[in-house]
Amino acid sequence: MPVKFDLYKNPEKEGVAVPKLHAKVITRDVVTTRNLRDTINSKCTVAPADVAAVLTALSSEMFEALSDGYSLHLEGIGHFSLSLKCAPDVNPKHVSASDISVKGIRFLPDKELLEKFKTVEFERLKDASRHSENMEMSEIMEKMDAYFAENQFMRRQDFERLTGFNKSKALRTLKQLVEDGILKNAGTKQMPMYIKN
Repeated sequence: MPVKFDLYKNPEKEGVAVPKLHAKVITRDVVTTRNLRDTINSKCTVAPADVAAVLTALSSEMFEALSDGYSLHLEGIGHFSLSLKCAPDVNPKHVSASDISVKGIRFLPDKELLEKFKTVEFERLKDASRHSENMEMSEIMEKMDAYFAENQFMRRQDFERLTGFNKSKALRTLKQLVEDGILKNAGTKQMPMYIKN
């Protein structure tokens, strides 16, 4: 079955007249542990419970290795390593372990795994619901004025419904509106609530 994809505009950059495009997979669904367990069981003699036990043990062993500072290599799959982060304003002369946290886990696929994807077929699926609307800032301001005439606060989800933007474009635009002094975050970084400045 072909992998469905569509084309999306990259964020606009100053000096670039025509925004470049990038292809993105339209995910069909999520393959769960239960799906993997049953599929592996159908292809070999390993019992579903044993498959589940191995996957649980693998997760535990990966955590142990990565948390001890190792990178991890699963042959035929790829390399795993920790990605770290710290506060952008941290003082390098006084940084401590408490200033560092895990950002995520990097994955670098093995060449062997990538080679298998050369046979994958692709099919474009145009889905307007996954694309952001194009809207001038003047129109955004008009819509926000009408919104704040009846509401005191605005969440990101409210802004998405107001503009038709997807999550990533809504976040970029809200960040710009805050930097420009048009909006102010009266909430927290994790749960922002925007008000007119």
